[in-house]
Amino acid sequence: MGFVSFWRNRLLSLATSVIIFLALFIISVFATTTMIANNVSTALKNKVDLTIYLKDSISEDQIVALEEIITARPEVTSIKFVSKTDALNIWRLRQAGNLDLQNVITEEDNPLPQSFEIKTINPEDIQSVASYFDNVEYASLIQEISYEQSKALIDRLIKITHLIKTVGWALSAIFILISVLIVYNTLRLTIYSRSDEIEIMNLVGASGFYIRGPFVFEGMTYGITGAILAAISFYFSYRFSMPYIRNYLSTSDISATLSINVWLIMATQLLIGLLMGAICSLLAMRRYLNINKKK
Repeated sequence: MGFVSFWRNRLLSLATSVIIFLALFIISVFATTTMIANNVSTALKNKVDLTIYLKDSISEDQIVALEEIITARPEVTSIKFVSKTDALNIWRLRQAGNLDLQNVITEEDNPLPQSFEIKTINPEDIQSVASYFDNVEYASLIQEISYEQSKALIDRLIKITHLIKTVGWALSAIFILISVLIVYNTLRLTIYSRSDEIEIMNLVGASGFYIRGPFVFEGMTYGITGAILAAISFYFSYRFSMPYIRNYLSTSDISATLSINVWLIMATQLLIGLLMGAICSLLAMRRYLNINKKK
């Protein structure tokens, strides 16, 4: 009976299902976008480290003492000492395709400084470590502390991620609310159009489940139709966009993350669609029965 009513009012049913489809699809897109932004942000955060460049005048004993002080910091997870020779080798590797630049710096005339490369538990801890060593006490040992460029990039990315989340969830909430109102009012119209039939069923002693069942099924049909459309659209959008995402975000393991979560997102769409239709049906039916009792 619920499906018959769905088909009888197919234009209204299709319009209702399309609204649900749009809501669920937008939620999925923003959820995926947020997932990508979080993944990229995490990947970049893990690449950020703090480099402390040392003065050429620093002695071996001072290097050892400074390394012990850095290691003792609770925020520090790893520390790597880069000697002048190591720095030269890194330079030559980076200039592997340019022999002229490779030969500009020699071992005898090496201006590249020694340094400590430091990683912290959280990228946010870099600031406290940098501030600790950026003072007069260590001025005679430290030439420069470098991390500001990476920090600015991470800060911008975090702001963008927060903006995506805020806008995404706000739009998703608006569309969900619109969908709920449309489904609810569509079902109310259906219920009122069949009020005589419902009254007869009440008079002959039909159970509440028997009366409500067709309307709940109709609401679930709206929801599942919209959810199936959303799931199909999301899946093909994912398949189409994945090659471009891999190309632009080659440093991030986003492909594996999305592959794991794409089916979860689609299953969630179906669940939300079913629940939305069922709950709206029950609410509409309850309101109708309450109004009739007052009469």
